[in-house]
Amino acid sequence: MSKKLILTFLSLSTLVLAKTEYTGEKYLGKDIISNLDVNDLENGKIYEFFFEGTENSLGSPWYIPVTVIKGKKSGGKFLLNSGVHGNELNPILTTYKVKEQLNPKDVKGTITIVHGMNIPGLLNNTRGYKFAGNSENTSDLNRIINSGKTTAIDQKYSTLIWQNLLSKNADKVIDLHTSGKGSQFPLFVYADFRNPDIKKMAELTSSDIVKMDNGEKGSVETSFVELSIPSITFELGSSETQEAEIVSRATNGVINNLIYWNYLDMKELSSTTVKTFYGNTWSRIRAEKGGFVEAKVKVMDKVKKNDVLFVQYDAFGNMVKEYKSPNSGVVASIKDYPYSEPGDSLGRVIEYDSNDKNQILK
Repeated sequence: MSKKLILTFLSLSTLVLAKTEYTGEKYLGKDIISNLDVNDLENGKIYEFFFEGTENSLGSPWYIPVTVIKGKKSGGKFLLNSGVHGNELNPILTTYKVKEQLNPKDVKGTITIVHGMNIPGLLNNTRGYKFAGNSENTSDLNRIINSGKTTAIDQKYSTLIWQNLLSKNADKVIDLHTSGKGSQFPLFVYADFRNPDIKKMAELTSSDIVKMDNGEKGSVETSFVELSIPSITFELGSSETQEAEIVSRATNGVINNLIYWNYLDMKELSSTTVKTFYGNTWSRIRAEKGGFVEAKVKVMDKVKKNDVLFVQYDAFGNMVKEYKSPNSGVVASIKDYPYSEPGDSLGRVIEYDSNDKNQILK
C-alpha cells in the first residue's frame, strides 16, 4: 500500500473515531464524556456535560463543566472558553450570564461553553495548573495548550482538553480571562489584526482597550489562529473578584459577536457609548526602590509623556521617587497593593502608532 493511501486511510479512520464518547457514568446527575464532537448531538437541545480530564493524585478524574447549545437551525460552531487561569472569576460568571440568554430556538449551529477549564487551579485559587501534594509549583496552561506533549501532568491535562474538547468544536472562539493577580485592569482585548474577522470580533466587544498583537505561542487564542480559526482573548477586569459592570459589558460583547456572526437569531446589537482605545505597544513601569507607592492616575486615564504616574515614599513618608510615563497613551493597568519591592510592576501604559488608521481615540 502506498504512503499516500496509508495517510488517507489514517485520516478517514480519525474522522470515524472523532465522535462524542460517553463514559456511561454520571457525575452530579450529568453525563460524563471523554470526547466531544458537537456534530453528533441532536438539534434543538441544551446539553450539560462533565468532560473527563486527567486523574488527580487520588486516582479520581478532574471533571470540567461544559454546556452545548445545539440550535434548531444549522450553522457554524462557536466556542466560549473560560478558566484557563484558576483565579479568574469574572469569566466564569460571564459564561453563566451568556448562557442565560441562549435558547436553542434562537441559536443557529452550535455554541459550546466551557465553564472553567483549569479545575485544579480553580479549586486552589491559583493562576496556573496546581500540582498535587505539597508542591508550590504551578504551570501556565495558556502557554502549552496545543503542545501535544504528555510527559508531565500539566501537559497531559492541556493536551487532552485541546485534542478532545476544544480544537475541533469551533469556527470562532472567544477565550475569557482577567489580569494577573494584584493588578487593576479594564475591559481589554488581545487581537491579531492581520485577520479581518478577528479585527471585527474585537470591535464587537466594545471593550475599553484593544491591543493589536500577534498573540502568544501556546495560548488558546493563538493555537486556534494557527488553525485559521478566528479567535480573541477577552480580558475582563481584575482577578480574584467579581465586577458586575465588567461582567455585564463582557456578556454584551459576547452576545454581539454571536448575533453578528449569525449564531444567534436576534435583530439588534447592544448599544454602547464606549470609545475603544486601539494600541499596538505598551510600556511597563517597574519599581526601582522599595516602599509605599501612591498612584496618581486611574486605569483608562489619558497621559502624556513625562506625566507623573506614581510617587514612592520611604518608611518615614519621605518621597524617594517619581515614576513618569515613558510615552503618551492610556493607563492600561495599575498595581492594586501599595507596597512594592524593586522590580515590581506598578502599571502599564499602552501607546499607539499615530500612523495607525485603526486608532479611534486621538
